Amino acid sequence: MDFWEGTAGNGVNSCLIHLMHKYSSMNFKRFMELGVHPGQLPVMGILYTREGISLREMADLLHVKPPTVTVTVKRLEKAGLVCKKTDREDLRVSRIYMTEKGRSIVQEIRQQVAKDEKILTGGFSEDEIAQLQSFFKRMTDNLSRTEEGMEKGGCMAQCFLKQNGQEQCTDHKPGA
Repeated sequence: MDFWEGTAGNGVNSCLIHLMHKYSSMNFKRFMELGVHPGQLPVMGILYTREGISLREMADLLHVKPPTVTVTVKRLEKAGLVCKKTDREDLRVSRIYMTEKGRSIVQEIRQQVAKDEKILTGGFSEDEIAQLQSFFKRMTDNLSRTEEGMEKGGCMAQCFLKQNGQEQCTDHKPGA
């Protein structure tokens, strides 16, 4: 008996799991060689556009507890990718900044992600890519509307993807 038998094993969920597994496997080693664990990418992505953000603000954006961000930032600090500085106006607040090494690594990651995008969408027309993006956004919105999605930070991926500062996800407004 197959694990997926009777659970829509050929459904969208199964296809998405297989895609994410292949994508993660492909990139895990690459990111680790750069000194970044894939789980640290959301922090690096936010810092890329919001240097000087506080630990609490970072936790709010990622929908995690501040100690979770603290652990990640300490590891990134140890690797020389970020540094923490005390806020001049409020000595209780620590602000996070990317180091030159961190910025360089983010540039390499961005280049790799652009290459991955070409691999993922190879053979697709522009219309098909737009349609696929629309489907993914709708699925993200569907999950975000569920109670469980809200509790688990349902818009984390959407927030991370939109850190270019041009738009924000529909569930989360920074500073709210």
